[in-house]
Amino acid sequence: MFEKVRECLNEVIDIANKCPEKYQVKCFEILLDSVVKGENVTSGVIAGLPAVRTQIPYTDKSLFFSQHGIIENEWSRVFHFDGISYSIIVKNLGEKATSKKQIKLASLLGVAKLLTIGEATIAKDELFELCKTYGSFDQANFAAHMKNRKDLFLAKGNDWTLTMPGQDEAAKIIKELSQ
Repeated sequence: MFEKVRECLNEVIDIANKCPEKYQVKCFEILLDSVVKGENVTSGVIAGLPAVRTQIPYTDKSLFFSQHGIIENEWSRVFHFDGISYSIIVKNLGEKATSKKQIKLASLLGVAKLLTIGEATIAKDELFELCKTYGSFDQANFAAHMKNRKDLFLAKGNDWTLTMPGQDEAAKIIKELSQ
């Protein structure tokens, strides 16, 4: 086993060093763990990650989970992956205020879109429908809730984009909702 680790160590270090600095240690740990478990890191690397047996397709889009330390047991309580797209399945958002529910839903929708199409876009009409489904639609203040959180959402025409701080916040939301 140690021989296998020794053979792959330089490659694991090189791959981890290509990650943003704040994710390098976590990436190194994931890759080294894969080597120790006997997974073939050298022939299975796609987008800098090992070919791990999971229902997450390892593409640039799904790096979100690994970069934020979200394991399958956590994200699968919040999202359903049907092989093509991600759908929000969480039942209870853990909030009473309509504005907080809307922000959580917008964050989750942005992540679902990031994972599905590679862009963290939040379509206004989709968010409308999602808020109605979760009983958090406040037509009079809908746009204001989003405008008040410019740190998380940037306006893009009639729609929004989930910012990097918004993605970090979404990761916290996923972790919280998975408990």
